[in-house]
Amino acid sequence: MASLSALGLAFYALVLVGAFAVRGAAGFGAGLIAVPLLAFILPVPTAVAVATVLTMITSARQVGRDWGLIAWGQFFLVSFYTVIGIGLAFYFIKTLDEHALRRGLAGFLILYSLYALWTRGSSPVLPTRWHGALAAGAGVSGGFFGALFGGGVGPIYVVYFNVVRLNREVFRVTMSMIMLVSVAIRITGYASFGFYGRSALTLLALGLPLVFVGSWLGDRIARRLDPRRFGALVGGLVLLSGVALLLR
Repeated sequence: MASLSALGLAFYALVLVGAFAVRGAAGFGAGLIAVPLLAFILPVPTAVAVATVLTMITSARQVGRDWGLIAWGQFFLVSFYTVIGIGLAFYFIKTLDEHALRRGLAGFLILYSLYALWTRGSSPVLPTRWHGALAAGAGVSGGFFGALFGGGVGPIYVVYFNVVRLNREVFRVTMSMIMLVSVAIRITGYASFGFYGRSALTLLALGLPLVFVGSWLGDRIARRLDPRRFGALVGGLVLLSGVALLLR
């Protein structure tokens, strides 16, 4: 915490409120917004570790509320592949330095935002025989990018669940359950790497009330904004964050 000035703390608070407002409105995206912006004031591993714990809290809240709607078959299938992706990401976290992680995060954000702006939330139509391959791809890539960069994986799962035609409430709580399990595994790994020192724990304590403020704000924003315009706004912000990190 000593490394953050008063201005840095104000920026930290603003980022968390905004990130969890996005999650409250869209159902995902907290890590996607929080990690690249926090990376301007924190080391990437610290930003990822803090965002992961705070995201787990919101996932647990939704799972507890809508437990009975979880599609368990889809949960176990996608979670199996997600764990494989997390294992691959932990290998790269141990081998890459801060500079490489920051450049990798920037490249991921730019590619993701361009894809999101191009598709505008539409999903491909695939024959049933391809659903298993898509589950594997979504699980491995979601686990890998989620563990390595702390976010941006919600839409990966959304594409799969839209293809298999789960209704919105079922796929949201099923996705939250998958992410809850994956972040629990990720937190264990991050802790073994020493990411949760005193500074990170203090940031987490300060961030808890901001998560609830942002979630409350997002619930109200969701009722007023057009989903496609909102998605385009988020995609544009992610693109700018990626370019800024790349140029930093």
